[in-house]
Amino acid sequence: MKVSVRTTLPCSIDAAWEALHTPAIFRRVSAPFTTFRTAPDEELPERFSTDTSYPVTVRAMGLIPIGQQTIYLTDQVDDWTSRTVVDSGRGESGPLAALRHWRHQMSLTAREDGRVDFSDQLTASAGALTPLAWLGLRFFWWWRLRRLTSLAKTWDAPATTMWNERYGQRSSMWSGKVNPALADVSATLTPGSALDVGCGEGADAIHLAQAGWDTLGVEASSVALWRAHREASTRSTAQKPLSLNWHVADISQPWSWRDREYDLVSLQFIHTDQPTRQHIWSEAAASVAPGGTLLIVGHDASDAERGIRRPPVEICFDIDELLSATPSHWSSVNAEVRERTQVIDGEETTVSDAVLVATR
Repeated sequence: MKVSVRTTLPCSIDAAWEALHTPAIFRRVSAPFTTFRTAPDEELPERFSTDTSYPVTVRAMGLIPIGQQTIYLTDQVDDWTSRTVVDSGRGESGPLAALRHWRHQMSLTAREDGRVDFSDQLTASAGALTPLAWLGLRFFWWWRLRRLTSLAKTWDAPATTMWNERYGQRSSMWSGKVNPALADVSATLTPGSALDVGCGEGADAIHLAQAGWDTLGVEASSVALWRAHREASTRSTAQKPLSLNWHVADISQPWSWRDREYDLVSLQFIHTDQPTRQHIWSEAAASVAPGGTLLIVGHDASDAERGIRRPPVEICFDIDELLSATPSHWSSVNAEVRERTQVIDGEETTVSDAVLVATR
């Protein structure tokens, strides 16, 4: 038998992907029809690991024992926009043991509007009881889908919602050109791993990947990252594939998504209030590998003071503040104002950037 449902979840693909690996979500979408318990010394983790067995006891309506079940997840990731998680666990005892050939497949596909298409399919058999089991599972899958869709409304950070609205108002937000300071600095370095923080529609991350860097672009907006992925797909070839990935995250919050250090960490024109940018800079510095480089570039406060169309002066910064972004024991720290020309409102204008280049 096959039970299959589809919907569009109101969240980013990264938020949905985490939810599908979260036991707390697993329990919430199943309640109240089924509840899951573990042995006292075998509590479920905060996040399911793949290729790991998790035994649980299942009760109907929290009261009627219906047997033991094993949860066993594997991931299939084609690229940032297309991912599947498969639960190939099985019933071990009680009525659940009658369900044979169990395969529960949940697939996600990122959308241009920042949301994600979700497909939830179960293939199983229960011998002579298959027709009866199909009726019960069909209703249960419909309930799961309703619960999941409702919960998904809360999964995206407010920053993701805000930036998706902004990006959604225009077909493109930025020029698509690499930022000059990043091009200059990265050209002096040996390609390694790179983190592009607040990567927008991906021009800098794509430039780094084309230069041989193994690059992760992080951005609050899933709309922007869909565009970044689309553009990167046009640049990647079988002869020269790009080592490039994307992640949706609110960088003003703790960087729980970070699982490694990088040879180059770049922050280009991220303007926030001072406490927030100090937090972001601190997280960025902690992300730099020994011997790696931290690059921070922003509009110098003098531009706003001169009346150039820039973010408000209170969310700009200068080189004195930039010097506070790196620990004192780093091997080299250089902060300076760099001038360049930019066309603003149809006129070529000399502008000033505050630039930090520091080596851990």
